[in-house]
Parts: sequence; structure tokens; C-alpha cells
Amino acid sequence: MKQSRIKRVEKTIETIPYVSIVEAFSENDTNIEGVISINLEGLDSPLEFNVAIYPQYPFKSHESETIKFFNADLLEYNHVMGDGVICIHTSSSPIIEKKLLIDFESLKNWIIKYYLNKDNDNHYEHLIVPESTVNNEIYAFSFTEVDYKFSKGEYGFVNLTFLSTGKYRETKINNYITQGFVNAFGDNLAFCKWNEAYKKSENYSHGIFVFLEEAPAKHKRFILTDWLDFSELLSDEFLKFLHNCEKEYLKKKRKGQYIPLYLGYKISDTEIHWQAAMIEIGNFPIAGVKENQKWYSCLLEQEAKWALTRNASYKYFFGRGKFTDAIADKKILIIGLGAIGSIVAKTLVRCGCKKIDLTDYDRKEPENICRSEYEFLPGVSHKVEELSNHLYHVSPFVHINHINQTYFEIVSKALFDEPKAKKELEDFLNSYDIIFDCSTDNDLMYILNSLSLNNELINLSVTNHSKDLVCAFYPNIYNFVTNQFSKVLENDIKDLYNPTGCWSPTFKASYNDISSLVQYALKQINLIFEEKSKRNNFVISSDIEDGYQLKLKQY
Repeated sequence: MKQSRIKRVEKTIETIPYVSIVEAFSENDTNIEGVISINLEGLDSPLEFNVAIYPQYPFKSHESETIKFFNADLLEYNHVMGDGVICIHTSSSPIIEKKLLIDFESLKNWIIKYYLNKDNDNHYEHLIVPESTVNNEIYAFSFTEVDYKFSKGEYGFVNLTFLSTGKYRETKINNYITQGFVNAFGDNLAFCKWNEAYKKSENYSHGIFVFLEEAPAKHKRFILTDWLDFSELLSDEFLKFLHNCEKEYLKKKRKGQYIPLYLGYKISDTEIHWQAAMIEIGNFPIAGVKENQKWYSCLLEQEAKWALTRNASYKYFFGRGKFTDAIADKKILIIGLGAIGSIVAKTLVRCGCKKIDLTDYDRKEPENICRSEYEFLPGVSHKVEELSNHLYHVSPFVHINHINQTYFEIVSKALFDEPKAKKELEDFLNSYDIIFDCSTDNDLMYILNSLSLNNELINLSVTNHSKDLVCAFYPNIYNFVTNQFSKVLENDIKDLYNPTGCWSPTFKASYNDISSLVQYALKQINLIFEEKSKRNNFVISSDIEDGYQLKLKQY
């Protein structure tokens, strides 16, 4: 079988005019390997590449190409890995011959763009960092941007919080977040921009930092792998500080423990990146040298054990997609945290919203879980408390407050006719930019709609079996919603779910039913805010006669 593959490979390569086979392809363990040369206009001499074709070819493996072109003499050029592999990403094809033509064309384009034209990419490419283990474990550190400008050579301590352990490619991984930076004297320099839930954590530890300003790299892409290579980057003053730190750690009987050493460098005029290495107390990569009756610290030849570091700043965290700033940057109140409200809350957080207040009188029961954003593990709990915890787990940037539901209920209903209480309620609600009323409480909907509000009030509700979703904007909410449910939409109020016991019956619908409508509605709401469109009420109706379909009707 492999011999036939080898013949297909060589026969196809022979048809490519700018490629020559230098060493015939043959079987080597599981791969097919050979040597080729590329001769293009503009080259002083042909470029040779060792080629390895993996058994999975022409299919990708874990999103990586299964053909590799090697030339270790090209490390100084862009998009070349540390082992000399040219980094190419090509389109797929299940046919070996066609895939070979695609891949060699990609190699040709790399030669023209990066070897001949020496192009640089507009976007920043992070350094290539080998992953290291410490006692068969991996360490990972996340950080955010800070409101502080570090100076070249500045050093001190970094405060950390342990988050969790997990598995990363079958290896235990220990996750930490960076809390902030302090100078060598213990004065605070900068704090990472997490929410209060993460700042309050008591699982504190610390490491050491030094700001290099320039990336510690070879060929601008490969991070230095031996501490001796840092000799020109780390000052004598910092090495002395490092030595003194180790002495203090040893006094506290911490020999053999590892701590992270953060090395910072600029990746643009306004942004810095931190890369952490794990250093062992009692085996720091430094030694004392005596010169002219004085002792100095110098670096030793020792392999750097690089940890994983990730910039989890807000712009990266939500870089792949968020709601418009007209929603994400606003102060939001969600009233009612049942199926609709909990889905709205979690979606808003996943879409970058940072300030959300929650209110609901109810507790979460086991039967709430199947169609809401709750879980069984916490058991019976207050919806506000449990949902808040879930939202904090989703985003370290959301700030959540709980509104006293008893107070809210009394002021909004029992004291509604009292001018002072009504004014107090209006002032409270007007402190928000956007309010989502997901309570399905007609009385509350009436009261809210009768208030003098200068913000965005949005009511969301669904019919039985979640066949329709109604979305109404203030001030045209109460009449519109009640009319839709009583006169326009088919809302079967007989076929309801009646639980055991003296409970109010509720509508039937699965999580999939409800979330499909809610996500569609939030998509429409985001579009309205993004395009600054008129706040037209709308109804989303579902139909299953010809496959599942959703239809939007605006009023």
C-alpha cells in the first residue's frame, strides 16, 4: 500500500515544473520521506527541503497539515518553526494528487512572500515557546492589561491566585491568575482588571517579575531556552535581587518548590506580554562570582522551564465576538431568572456585558434545571445566588449585584400608588441603561409600563410550548403583549405542566425550544441597538410543518 502511495507522490511531484526530486521518496517508520528542491525566478540557487508525509495524508490531523517541509537554514524567516518546518495552512482535498498540488503551491507562495520579499505580517505573532513540565505537571498563568507603564529593567513581585487543576493532553495542569504587580519594597504598582469575585480569592501565592522591554527571542520568534542566553537582558541589580529572594525562600524552608518568574516585553507601542518560567528554589539559574573583592551574581547554563501564559484581557477574551458596545458597556438589570431570564443573563455575559444586576424571589428546584441555565450539583438554592456563580465562572469581567426582591416587590406593587414610593422606584430603575423584564408577571409589566422611564425597558415572554416569543419595548409594552397573548397568538393554556402538589401550572417547553427563540430575539435586539434602529416590537414564531423555521414579524 505504501509503495503505491510513494509512486503516486513522486508521479505528482514530477508534474510540478518548479520542483525536482533530489532524493527519492521511501518508507521511514510510519512516514514517507524524501528530499526536493524548489527553483523559482528570483532565487540565487534552488532551495532544498526534506519532506515528510504522515500516514493520515491527505487529511489533516488535529488541524495540522500532515505534510512537512523542513529546512533548518531558514529559521530567520517568518513562519518557520523551531525544527525548520515551514508553517503552511492550505485547503483540504481527499485526493492525494490534488492535495499535493495545493501544498506545493502553498510552499511556493511562502518562498515568494517571506523568503524573497521578506514580508512581515500586520498582526503580531507570539513567540514560539516550548511547553515544559515541572515534576510532570504543567503550570498556566493568565493576566490582563493594567493601568501602569513598566520601565525597562523594572522588577519586583507578582501576586497570583490559584484557580484550579485540570488535564492538558493527559498531563495535570495548574491554573493561576495574575492579581497584580508590586515593586521590590512591596508597594503596589498595578492591578489586573478582574471582577471582584476573582479579586477576593484567598488562594494567594506570588512570583517574581522583571520587565525586559524587548522580547527574549532568537530570530524574533523563538524564545530563549537557556538562562545563559539572558546575560545581556538581565541586569546585575536584578540578579542580586533574585539571589536575595532565594535566600529568603530558603530561610522559610521552601527548598525544592517552584515559583514563576514573569518576563515582560513589548509587543506594540501600547501593549506588553508576559511569559513565565518556573524556577526552583535552591536551584535558581544564578551563581556568585567574586571580582575585585566583591561578589556578583551571574547566570548559569540551565534550561528554562517555560510555563503557559495567556493574555486574558477583555479585548482578547471577547475578541472573537461580542455584542455592540451599546449593550455590552451598559448597566443592565434582569428581572426574573427563570428559563428566559437565565438564558438572557448567560448570553449577555458571554457577549461581553460587564455590569449586570439580578433580581428574582424564587429558589431553583430540580425541575427548573432541564430548561434553564442552572445545574443539579448545587442542589436547591436561590436562583440569584446560583446564577451569579455561573456567570462568574463564564467571565472574570462581569460585575453582578443582587437587588432585594422583597423590597422591589413592595415598592413596585404595595406602595405603587404612593407618589414618594413611585418616584423612588422610577429613580432606581432609571439608574440602569437597559432593563430586561423576563418575569412573565403581567402585574409587574403593567406597573413598569406606567412609570416615567428614560432608559431601555424590554419585555420578553413566550407562549405555551414556546411556539412564539413576544418582545416589546417601552413605552408600548403592556397593551401590545396582552393583545398578542389574548387575541393574536395561539396560546394553549389548557395543555400546561401541572406538577405534583399545590403549584401553579406552567408552560411546556424544552431548553432547546426556549433558547432557540431567546437567542434569535437577542440577535434582533443587538442588531437594533447596533444600527440605532427604531425600537419596533416584534414576535418570533416557530413552525415545524416543513422543518423547523423561525419567522420574525415586526410591528
